[in-house]
Amino acid sequence: MSIRVRITAPRDDYNEVVGSVRFVDGVAETDDPAVVGYCQGAGYDVEALDEDQDDGEPAPPAEPDAPAPPTTAGRSSARAKATAKE
Repeated sequence: MSIRVRITAPRDDYNEVVGSVRFVDGVAETDDPAVVGYCQGAGYDVEALDEDQDDGEPAPPAEPDAPAPPTTAGRSSARAKATAKE
């Protein structure tokens, strides 16, 4: 079962996309562990949302060591491959 979290950006006027998650007025919700891990490492607040659990236990905290989402913005794949060979 994936855990849904609410992520709050350091700025209230943050209206951008991180990975596959869109922030509106500094807040977003996701269950993507890569985005959660990236945001935790970048200083965003991450809060697990209450979900109905089969065993009655509260949802565990988000996974802190998830890998960051890939960042290839601004480079064509051909340029990225050429740079990797150098």
